[in-house]
Amino acid sequence: MIFINAHEIVLDQAEKLQAWTDYGSIVDIAMNFIKKCPVDPANGLPWYLQYSCFWTDPLRPADWPDNPAGKFAWAVTTLLKYYPYSGDEAHIQIVGEMLDRLWQSRTPQDFAWGGVPYASAHPGTGVYYGARADGEYATEPDKIGQVGRAYLDFYQLTQDERYLRMGEHCARVLLEKMRPGDAEHSPLPFRVDVRDGKVIEEYTAHMIAVVRLFDSLITLGQTRYQEGRDRVWDWICRYPLTNNLWKGYFEDIRLDPNNENRDQLSPLETARYILEHREAVPDWQASVKALILWVKETLGSQPFFSSIPIHEQKFCNFWMGSHTARFAGLCALYAEATGDSAFSEWASGSFNWASYMANEDGLVTVGVDRPDYYNQCWFTDGYFDYVPHFIDGMAAMPEYAPANEDHLLRSTSIVRHIDYRPNEVCYRTADAQGTQRLRMTFKPKKITAGKLELKQKGQLSGEPGWVLGDVPYVIDVRAGAQEVCIYG
Repeated sequence: MIFINAHEIVLDQAEKLQAWTDYGSIVDIAMNFIKKCPVDPANGLPWYLQYSCFWTDPLRPADWPDNPAGKFAWAVTTLLKYYPYSGDEAHIQIVGEMLDRLWQSRTPQDFAWGGVPYASAHPGTGVYYGARADGEYATEPDKIGQVGRAYLDFYQLTQDERYLRMGEHCARVLLEKMRPGDAEHSPLPFRVDVRDGKVIEEYTAHMIAVVRLFDSLITLGQTRYQEGRDRVWDWICRYPLTNNLWKGYFEDIRLDPNNENRDQLSPLETARYILEHREAVPDWQASVKALILWVKETLGSQPFFSSIPIHEQKFCNFWMGSHTARFAGLCALYAEATGDSAFSEWASGSFNWASYMANEDGLVTVGVDRPDYYNQCWFTDGYFDYVPHFIDGMAAMPEYAPANEDHLLRSTSIVRHIDYRPNEVCYRTADAQGTQRLRMTFKPKKITAGKLELKQKGQLSGEPGWVLGDVPYVIDVRAGAQEVCIYG
């Protein structure tokens, strides 16, 4: 018998690795644990507000630096996918508490980097002001961009203007601090001392987070961010997309002044952005394919029963579930966009390997290596930077979504409310222009958008309508309205 962590592996007749359970169960296992997360009796705070990770044997927090800004930004990413998928409103309050606490611990306004979130923190306190490797009173500007976008997304979800102001402030600071970039200097440094502005580490390739933040504000009518957005995007195209110097994301990694590290997150998240905006990127297909292949060749392992586990980075060169799931998700999205079956195979194989990190009790371990990673869970790697990739995979490959449940798998507009009932799903989006994909237990008899009934079409176009896919019962909807109801 061969095991991955607690599970005996499952192989098909061709000896290809299969998931130990379905992808929908993986999502439910992880998200139910977050709702029941242990609370520290010393301060009454759930672990996700004060720890980056915890041990499983026995269950106890790990004395390792916390990563609040990135962790909470990923929690928003998860929420925007999981809430429409499940209809579980409990996570809206959980994520709101995260964002509020992060803002309460922002830097003093009279610092050189004033009023911005910290990327790292000492564990077990729920108070954030930096920690190794950033150092105390240091932060990471790319995380300001990432969580700034998260604040804006949470504003779009809740319509609470406090979060709009938080996101706007993050963007203003980043725009003011931008500098000319080159091959060794990103437009914003990776690490800075927030008190005097001294640069601690010069380079990060994770500038797509800043592009996304500026994009969001431009969409809201704040066009003053257009020039800054274009400067950052031009730098990405000129440097990391050309020379593959992809590094500078993880908060607990030692300083890397000579840019020797390489990671998978910055290229794959850049690939995601290009896929989502491919109408504006003429060479999108070649660029995305090259990024995925670079990660596979640079950080991929030898195939394990046809699956491809992915290492986190060169400076922490271990197979990990979340990063393997990210790779799988990008392969699935690329295959959906291009029809390339090789990427579909890589997607399912890597998702299947990543599934073995999750256990029935809700514990999702970070990896398989002993003595540590098989026995350690991270709130990013096991939950908030793990779950959304499985939902992306089910959206791109809907045959993997549960056939016996109703789920909204994807929306290009933020879903503010959703209600699942027998033979009926109703939802409301933040704007009327988006499209949604669902897998239903029933064939729709009628779909309404506002007060109008939508027509079934053979192919989704720019006009309102809906399409029934080849997988039962997968539908794509372009409503042209915010309020949508599907009746069986």
